[in-house]
Amino acid sequence: MQLTIDEEQADASSRVTAIRSAMMLMRSLEVWRQDRFDLPSVFIILAVIAITSEKLMRSDLEPKYRSLSVYLPLEQLQRCNIASVAAATGLNRETVRRRVHDLIDAGTLIRTEAGEIALPPHKVQESSALQLVRRQLEAVVRFANDSLKDGVIIAKGGET
Repeated sequence: MQLTIDEEQADASSRVTAIRSAMMLMRSLEVWRQDRFDLPSVFIILAVIAITSEKLMRSDLEPKYRSLSVYLPLEQLQRCNIASVAAATGLNRETVRRRVHDLIDAGTLIRTEAGEIALPPHKVQESSALQLVRRQLEAVVRFANDSLKDGVIIAKGGET
């Protein structure tokens, strides 16, 4: 089954969809902030995850690496530096540099041997990481179910 947008209903319910989208984003950010992070730090961590992992989504990720419980060698990640995080977040480079330094000191991020920024592999494998992903997934599912109920998203038969 594949989800698609009903263009006519999306236009007719655009206010409801905008509100539901904002609520999903806020719930998602709230989940990250519960882990003691302020909003700029959340943006930096999310940027590091997105930047370092993007190439994994563009390639055929080996099935054994699809689970967070399995160690993924840092060499398989895309390079990430202060400039790329600043560009992704819209934060000032100096602000990103200071905050990344603080996040490294706190053990939330690491600098690789090549000087790049990444999440510590052991942090990714902690049960709290899986719980965070699950809470994010629940927010997406709630949004999708509400959008299905609103008729904005429709389910089409067939495999995705």
